[in-house]
Amino acid sequence: MKYLNYNKQKISAEDIKSVIKVLRSERITQGKFINIFEKKLNRYFGSKHALAISNATSALFLIGKILKWKKNDHVILSPLTFVSGANSVLFSGATPVFVDVNRNDQNLDPVLVEKKIKELKIKKKKVKAIIITDYAGNPADWKYFRKIKKRNNLILINDNCHALGASYYNDKKYAMKFSDFVVHSYHAVKNITTAEGGAIFIKNSDNFKKLRILREHGFEQNDKRNPFNYNLKQIGFNFRLSDLNCGLGISQLSRIDSIIKKRDYYSKFYDKYFINNNLVETPKREKNKKSSYHLYNIRINFDKLNISKLKFFKIMKKKYKINLQVHYTPTYKFSLYKKYLSSLKDFQNTEEYYKQTFSLPLYLDLSKKNIKYVANSINYLTKKYNNV
Repeated sequence: MKYLNYNKQKISAEDIKSVIKVLRSERITQGKFINIFEKKLNRYFGSKHALAISNATSALFLIGKILKWKKNDHVILSPLTFVSGANSVLFSGATPVFVDVNRNDQNLDPVLVEKKIKELKIKKKKVKAIIITDYAGNPADWKYFRKIKKRNNLILINDNCHALGASYYNDKKYAMKFSDFVVHSYHAVKNITTAEGGAIFIKNSDNFKKLRILREHGFEQNDKRNPFNYNLKQIGFNFRLSDLNCGLGISQLSRIDSIIKKRDYYSKFYDKYFINNNLVETPKREKNKKSSYHLYNIRINFDKLNISKLKFFKIMKKKYKINLQVHYTPTYKFSLYKKYLSSLKDFQNTEEYYKQTFSLPLYLDLSKKNIKYVANSINYLTKKYNNV
């Protein structure tokens, strides 16, 4: 039996045809397919300006670059997400400020964010932006964050990498409505993939132009009539996405709705199998929010079990061939970021979640039989090691 991992790509015959079409075209990079992909992204996600890019990490890096983050600037973000957001802040010279998550959805808690902004203002420290991750595919409290933005005149960046196809108040185009920049990842484990790759969605036309220039080494075209008349005023980067990647993305994007529908369908089976296990807490389904279910995370109350989280993980992997995952190790636990931790008491929700959570297998090639097997294995182990 192969391992059941938490996620993996699904490549269809249509995907292969789309990539072959690019291979047979005149250009496999810097061709027409990147423009086609960007237009389709704009249409689906409700943006005027989409910029396909090499990955979400480079997207966050470039946003920090055009916003000119520097020493003494502060950027608020969740510690319960991938490190690329914090890395982009640190690389710019600014200071990352971690704030605890909400217990219900593990998204950045807006009440605590507003409290932190007030604390920093008293110390005469300026918050330039908030990077908000829609954790596991569940949208954050964007209405509240928009109020915070207006009250404090700062930038909102939506790390939307988990939430491709999610809805907020029945709107799949919510991300651009509530934030200044939206970042996507199309890594192989995301809901749609370009293998590697991502995108930036931008409201402001000037910012779009700046980002496009930086993506292409920093070159600026002086005269469209003369292709040799271009200039270089600043250091840029080669953060392009190839047309091959875009060919795959075009095909994947065409069926995103059916992908989300199936992930939601599978998640409901997990809900059903855990309903009678009071030691396992499943993701909450919130009114006015529809998750994309990039992740299906459960919480196991290990305080009531005679087994550690690590041992539980090892048994699941060795005996049952189920490779659970943890999303994420809180960023402030890494050596690079320990000095930015105020006190663990400020992160009670993050700490509790980290001690309890596992991401279960959830991908399109799973079967109902697989899901039942995973759930039954967890139910059996929690019952076996229950110390009550």
